[in-house]
Amino acid sequence: MKSPETSRFTAVLADLRDRGYRCPDPIDGEAPVVATGGDHPADGPDAPLSVERVREVTPLSLVSGLADAAHAGRAPVLVVDEWGVEDARAVLGEPFLLRGRADGRRRLYSIPDRIALTDGRYACVRTDANPQWREESSTAATALETGREEPSIEDGRDRTGTDEPRLLLEADGTVQAALAADALTCPGPDPDAFPYRYGRGADKRIHVFDRDREVGRYAGIAAMKGNAYRPVSLPLLPEHHVRTGGRLARSVTVAVVTADGVEYERP
Repeated sequence: MKSPETSRFTAVLADLRDRGYRCPDPIDGEAPVVATGGDHPADGPDAPLSVERVREVTPLSLVSGLADAAHAGRAPVLVVDEWGVEDARAVLGEPFLLRGRADGRRRLYSIPDRIALTDGRYACVRTDANPQWREESSTAATALETGREEPSIEDGRDRTGTDEPRLLLEADGTVQAALAADALTCPGPDPDAFPYRYGRGADKRIHVFDRDREVGRYAGIAAMKGNAYRPVSLPLLPEHHVRTGGRLARSVTVAVVTADGVEYERP
């Protein structure tokens, strides 16, 4: 018996075949299916489709699917269930792959990856609120956001004002950390970039430090969070995920199976 997820995916592929696309059958495992030769169901670009099921609609799962497709020269079609379509619209609509904009500044989603520091520990902050990332300075629309083809969205011509705006981590109405985006790449930020850091000691307990000394020991991450120490998640920087094929990435189509058939939309 097929799972609901597989049934949805199969229904989308069948609909694309009816529209003139050639799709492999049977489906090969978990990989995206490449569909060629038909008319785009949502007036998208004339390119092969990369049809991928999205099990959990999150900013990271969505950007990963469309980035892989665009890098391969394909137009992404993401199959989501009816309960995930609103979340998909929020992430993939305007502003594309962003939590929002304010005063020309990008507000960024977070992804569930910890920030490793150069001393082998991980960044954290002490707050009762969820920390959120935003840019410090205004930037121009990138090639990805406007749908332009290359040059790369990291080309300096795609920015105005500060070429490398700092990223601010905010919580409880205060800035907890400020650093350049490049600092988040390997080997990671210096320990003093964040007010606190944590790591597991030889005693198997979680040790929390401020910039000067150890300030707490906990049985685990849950206990650490119980005292308001929160691990810091990486910000989702669209240009760090979609490095090529910005126009194809921006053409992403969401496919939803309904009682009346398959509906396609470009958020």
